[in-house]
Amino acid sequence: MNELVSVIVPVYRVEKYIKKCVDSVLGQSYENLEVILVDDGSPDSCGSICDEYAKADKRVVVIHKENGGLSSARNAALDIAKGDYVLCVDSDDYIHPDMTQRMLDAAKEYQADIVMSSYFIDSTDKLSITDAISDDVVEMGRMKALDRLVEDAEVKNYAWGKLYRRELFDGVRYPDGRNYEDIATTYLLFDKAQKIIKIPEYLYYYVVRDESISFNNSTASWHAGCHASCLGQEERAEYFLQKGYEALYEKAMAKLLPYLYSDIKSAYEADKSEDAEETKEYLRENREKFVINSMVSQKDKKLLDVYIQGHRAYELYDRCKKTFQKVSKEIRKTRKKVDMVIRPYNFKLAKGRTRRIVYFELPCFDNLGDHAIACATANMLEELLLEDSKTQLFVVPGWVTENAIMSLRKHIGKRDVIVCQGGGNFGSLYEFAQLFRRKVLSAFKGNKIVIMPQTVFYEDNDNGRKELAKDKRAIAACRDITIFARDARSYELFKEYFDAKALLTHDIVTQLEVENEGAGSVEAENEGPEYDGTERVIYEEDGIDKEWDGSEREGILLCLRSDKESSLTAEQKAVIMRSCEESGVRVKITDTCTNTEFSDDSRERILNAKLRLWQRSRLVVTDRLHGMIFALITKTPCIVIGNNHHKVQETYNTIRDCDYIFYLDSCDELDAAIKKILDMKPGNLKRPDYSSDIDTYREIIRS
Repeated sequence: MNELVSVIVPVYRVEKYIKKCVDSVLGQSYENLEVILVDDGSPDSCGSICDEYAKADKRVVVIHKENGGLSSARNAALDIAKGDYVLCVDSDDYIHPDMTQRMLDAAKEYQADIVMSSYFIDSTDKLSITDAISDDVVEMGRMKALDRLVEDAEVKNYAWGKLYRRELFDGVRYPDGRNYEDIATTYLLFDKAQKIIKIPEYLYYYVVRDESISFNNSTASWHAGCHASCLGQEERAEYFLQKGYEALYEKAMAKLLPYLYSDIKSAYEADKSEDAEETKEYLRENREKFVINSMVSQKDKKLLDVYIQGHRAYELYDRCKKTFQKVSKEIRKTRKKVDMVIRPYNFKLAKGRTRRIVYFELPCFDNLGDHAIACATANMLEELLLEDSKTQLFVVPGWVTENAIMSLRKHIGKRDVIVCQGGGNFGSLYEFAQLFRRKVLSAFKGNKIVIMPQTVFYEDNDNGRKELAKDKRAIAACRDITIFARDARSYELFKEYFDAKALLTHDIVTQLEVENEGAGSVEAENEGPEYDGTERVIYEEDGIDKEWDGSEREGILLCLRSDKESSLTAEQKAVIMRSCEESGVRVKITDTCTNTEFSDDSRERILNAKLRLWQRSRLVVTDRLHGMIFALITKTPCIVIGNNHHKVQETYNTIRDCDYIFYLDSCDELDAAIKKILDMKPGNLKRPDYSSDIDTYREIIRS
């Protein structure tokens, strides 16, 4: 492979960022590059910086031009690009050293015309993942890729982060003088491609800066961006209509309509009446198309005439909106209560059963750690009931808690037991979990209540003290309540805070048995090896045996959190990634939060797929509690990096007898720890036995 790759970098007012950007490009492991730096009339020192790079590296070509905007700069580079492939990089961003090589490899392996990588957001010294996390290659035909592009979720319109075959740009250029130029262009490139793939490797670093054109702080700039986005979407919809792509046209129009409403609203606020009139005219011309479009919501259809009529009609609507929303909220509450009466949750005992165990789950959102807790708890309760033919288990999904409470009150018996899901959500950090739990405790305070293993944490501020007071009142009102702690510190805090029985066990996920599905199940899901031109997920090898054999595992799995409990800076994460990559083995990035919610029905499939990722790895490096627990149950060597919350270290202390889990207080020891583990001889690792916890649960629940 010796294809020339043209890397296009438009440059304007980025002297603070440009060196990091260009250094990351010139530092690529794949060296056959043509790096085109377009000085778009930048008034700072960017032009001279570009010239210095051209003097130092013959691969650099510099274009100096009058300021014309991002589109004009990209087009100037495209006009002279000689590469077989084109890679666009914004000058305030930077890329992974292996980005070009890995994307070229993927293009060759899958015979793809466009390759998309995953990306990090670098903002205020934090490195995060905001898009849905996929651990596998997704292969799409032209129409499926266009459909995903219109959705603008898993597939983004951005020009950057994509490797294109050069010939796709024949006859295609970015529209001059407009923001959001990629919305008006990317679909044209996709429509010329036969195959598009997205790889799960995080190779692009998108830098958020206050002055960036992509982040509009003023009303005027926000409106300018919205208006430009609408123009691009209108052109895209018209293109689909002319091409006869009826389903894509309907979806594009349905996605466009809310943007048109925002465009009119922001135009009024920014005193851009001409823009508002232009958009209203578009609504008038296309009104009937929106009305008959089955993908447009009824709410959006009803608003058409409001926005078409004029500024006064809009102002009247805007004034009435808050009152309407308040009334609608009350109506929804009433409907919800009526629905609970009409569709009660069924808690009737089967014949021969005399007692209930009712397990109230919490909404788990996208957190696979919480889903694993829900699965492990349900499995444990089912196992207990194998010995008890008189007791019946009812599992209540988190989102139907209120409905279930109302129904259960009609059936509850004195001997019935209430079980609440465990986790790391007891305290003041996760208000929604406390709210759900308090409702259950209040409704059934006369019954035996068991709260499964929890970490407790209340902030040392007014909010923390207020939430603690609420929980003290709720727990004090309960007749018979047992709270399990999953670490020693939480155990002591539970005893200090509450008038309740507290017991110490391990995180319930330590009881979870790992399934091992063979590759056949994956092939069945893909329906064979032939690519049908729509969409296919290319799974990694599967079917790893429970016993660890070094020949069956490969690489380092890096699982770092990016939510409010993350304490690692962008630089610290970069250091961790470098340490892993310099070990000489493949590094794969993932997370136990998927950034996309899924149904309880699909949780076991998604959870098992994630656990197989752990099973395939020689080493896991993580700062997530359940990243560590997943390593324990899959018998995968793991390095745990402490964060600013005590729950990871305290939970580690409960499993420190596991000889393949290692805890580090800082990253200073990481290089040595990685080397030590990778130098270990392959062999069978012994998973610790915490089955005595089951006896404790049995004693409390069945007594």
